[in-house]
Amino acid sequence: MVALMSESMERRLSLGEFLKLRLHLLVCAWCARYLRQIKFVRSLLRGQRGTKTEMVPALAADARDRIAQSLKACIHKS
Repeated sequence: MVALMSESMERRLSLGEFLKLRLHLLVCAWCARYLRQIKFVRSLLRGQRGTKTEMVPALAADARDRIAQSLKACIHKS
């Protein structure tokens, strides 16, 4: 089911696939939760704010600087 859930995020499912997924989600709380989580993560990655989320977490400026310095050091070593 995980593969079908992932595919549903990328393309329109056929009627049979759609029904199979929906019926499974009705009886499987774990998969229903997983689908909500991947939709939430996808919205965060796209920079969209959901109605339940007021702020999208951002990386602190000092953390960005440390990452940039580490990347520069890796580039210079190669």
